[in-house]
Amino acid sequence: MRKLVVLKSIVDFIWIVCCIPLMLLLTVFLLLSFFKTESLSAMDSVNFMGFEGSKIAIIFRMVVLYIVTALSVYSFFLFRKSLSYFMKAKPFHEKVILIFDQIGRYLVLVSLIGLFFSFLDQLLFSSKIVIGIGFWPYLFIACLGLFFKVLSEIFKIAKHAKEENQLTI
Repeated sequence: MRKLVVLKSIVDFIWIVCCIPLMLLLTVFLLLSFFKTESLSAMDSVNFMGFEGSKIAIIFRMVVLYIVTALSVYSFFLFRKSLSYFMKAKPFHEKVILIFDQIGRYLVLVSLIGLFFSFLDQLLFSSKIVIGIGFWPYLFIACLGLFFKVLSEIFKIAKHAKEENQLTI
């Protein structure tokens, strides 16, 4: 139980210190890029977040970054929510199974969006096709998403076995 308390504390700390400010800052930058086009020239001069190219390319990358980050932060929020069920000693609650399935779905979606738009970005704005063999962060995120999907199925089977065991006593 002590490890669970430490995990919940770390996740809450990351949520408060990183996730909430990150989403607020990205929202501000995204709104600035749409409504104040002169702010894009400031981003160009400092090579904001590695973004180079035309204003359309920067806005496109900002929108994709915002979508991927929002889905990732929401997945982290769901994980935080599932930990509260573990703290209440309800690991086989139907909501936990649903949350793990949703986390898996969103992480796989993040990886697919990231891979697709990374490829599309290279094709449209750099005029080249790059196919690399090696470690891609989006593949790691896809594996993590599939792990949560499997975890959801395992918890569903365990819940069913637990209910059957309680009926036979």
